[in-house]
Amino acid sequence: MKSFDVVIIGGGPAGIQAALSARHAYPDKSIVVIRKEIVSLIPCGIPYTIGTLESVKADIMPDTPLINSNIEIIIGEVQKRENKKLILNTGEKIGFDKLVLATGSTPALPGIIGIDKDGIYTVKKDYDYLEQMREAARGANRVLIVGGGYIGVELADELLKLGKSVTLVELLSHLLATSLDCEFNEAVEEELTRRGCQVLTGSRVESFAGNRKVTGAYLSDDRFIEADFVIVSVGYKPNSSIAEMFGLKVDKQYGIVVDEYMQTSDKDIFAAGDCAITKNCFTGKNTAIMLASAAMAQGRLAGANLFEIKLVKSFPGTLGTFSTKIGDLAIGASGLTEQQAKAMGVDYVIGTTEAPDRHPGKLPGASKIRMKLVFARHCHILLGAQLTGGDSVGELTNMLSVMIQKKMTDMEIDTIQIGTHPLLTSSPIAYPVIGAAVNSILKWYK
Repeated sequence: MKSFDVVIIGGGPAGIQAALSARHAYPDKSIVVIRKEIVSLIPCGIPYTIGTLESVKADIMPDTPLINSNIEIIIGEVQKRENKKLILNTGEKIGFDKLVLATGSTPALPGIIGIDKDGIYTVKKDYDYLEQMREAARGANRVLIVGGGYIGVELADELLKLGKSVTLVELLSHLLATSLDCEFNEAVEEELTRRGCQVLTGSRVESFAGNRKVTGAYLSDDRFIEADFVIVSVGYKPNSSIAEMFGLKVDKQYGIVVDEYMQTSDKDIFAAGDCAITKNCFTGKNTAIMLASAAMAQGRLAGANLFEIKLVKSFPGTLGTFSTKIGDLAIGASGLTEQQAKAMGVDYVIGTTEAPDRHPGKLPGASKIRMKLVFARHCHILLGAQLTGGDSVGELTNMLSVMIQKKMTDMEIDTIQIGTHPLLTSSPIAYPVIGAAVNSILKWYK
């Protein structure tokens, strides 16, 4: 039997980060990552394996960081625990002192009649499955995507690039409805529609048609959508089955119950990533948002504090920071939307601006940034941001996320020092982050 000081179950972002963090914090400890997959995939890159990437293989997460850090990798599935000993499906026994569960999440399956027909796929983090899905997608003509979240709209964009006829069905009134206000939702919908996608919001798929293989879907408004390839992407659920088997405290909806240091109900077992409960940083309530960035923050916190607290609690909960690109339109969001602030009863002020991300705006590659900031009215703290534009949106979103986390006020943002260049950024006179903050200041100042 092999024994290790630290055993991590799961090879995704949370597991890898927990392993690396443990190595940095405890250089003399023996560490192993146990995963069932021969290779790990980069989760955020999965939608692009259908079109943009040359193959699923191009989305493999390298093992080099683990190998270079003297962290062992074992391929296998944990089937049983006996005190501080794990038994794998191979029969191998692994002893541990501290254990980290980073078992991720699995696609949620809605109760749609006929969902088990051939030609219907979910978005799994499984290499062989994605190879099959890629081949089926490329051979399809009429595609139906069920679910208008980030993965759904990214897949729609990819399949449009392949020249497919695409229909996207979303139950809520807008695409990306849980992270954007309507003026930004509508920009996404307009871009997809402009590129030939049929966007159907406020509609539900009631059943799938076809004998063995799917031929289409019946919607709640009695429409029939023809399709020879379907992707169902309506969210994920925490993979907490191992935790339940181990007798740990688990919330069926949100995952493994952990404290602020990611410790479970067993003092020697930690959990991080999609499998563990994540809280909203504004409300302190459990949230179903699952992000690789949050998973890595949790993994870093767990790995550093396995044997003693070396990293004082620094993960306040998730902001819900997103960015994506649909066609030529980049979209970013972090923190509270206006609708969420209103629902929480927050007294807020909105700041908006539009400005090119190059100066002058006639330079090649320039795009117009459209930005909306949400500030608390009385304490002036930045609560949320949404923006659209070109590729610069990605890093501007990250910048705004840091500002929200640091509780920067509108006046502090107005006086930040920035570096600008005609080929790289907006003009210092019309820098969008500052411009939106000033727009908000003018509203409360008056």
